[in-house]
Amino acid sequence: MTTPARPLPTPEELAAAYLVAARREADRQRQGAALVGHKVGFTNRAVWPQLGANAPMWGAMYDDTVLDALGAPFPYSLSAFHGPRIEPEIVVHFSRAPAADSTPESLIDCIDWLAAGYEIVLTPPDNRPPTVAQAIANGGMHGALLVGERRATKDLGENLANRLAEVRAGLYCDGERKESGSSASVLGNPLNAILHLIQGLAAYSRPPIQAGDTITTGTMTAAYPLTPGQRWVLKLEGLALPDLDVVFE
Repeated sequence: MTTPARPLPTPEELAAAYLVAARREADRQRQGAALVGHKVGFTNRAVWPQLGANAPMWGAMYDDTVLDALGAPFPYSLSAFHGPRIEPEIVVHFSRAPAADSTPESLIDCIDWLAAGYEIVLTPPDNRPPTVAQAIANGGMHGALLVGERRATKDLGENLANRLAEVRAGLYCDGERKESGSSASVLGNPLNAILHLIQGLAAYSRPPIQAGDTITTGTMTAAYPLTPGQRWVLKLEGLALPDLDVVFE
């Protein structure tokens, strides 16, 4: 059975949701958290009708939600989260601020490292899928970002902007292959998600991407429910990033 399409949010609903998100971000900073970057979500156009979306959305990430997941396996507790789901993504770090009119190629010149990542996204307390406006207002449903071993951009070879559209992702749970995904499902290329973020931050009068910001670009597979005791491994082909291996507690 086909899932019915959800209605699209109005421009007024989007503006109101991003205003709530900005207030939420300010509250987190008053409580002592530091903004370290952004997540981009809803980047798979194929599922937009089911989500009620016609564009990606984005949310803030903080120094207490982004951490390096080094070692194999890296242990991580889910105890703080409601209905966590795992999304395998490509994470980038900016060594200098990108221009407002950036291209995929010029973005690469501003990025000093990439890594495989898992974003942990949350389920609303009522367990119902959020609307686009609800997801935005709740910080993009961001719970955490686990960042794998980093690789310097200069060590990843030539023509990186184009090759980022051709990465294949194998996602495994407890040794079983759950899905074969692709970076092409992220707006055709994860760099396009960053271009959308640049435009979105400007459109809603938010501070632009800065040197030192970490951006996670959107999931390459479906988002799978997480259960304590599971071990998840992400293997990438087409880009020499180390596997990401996490056991959830």
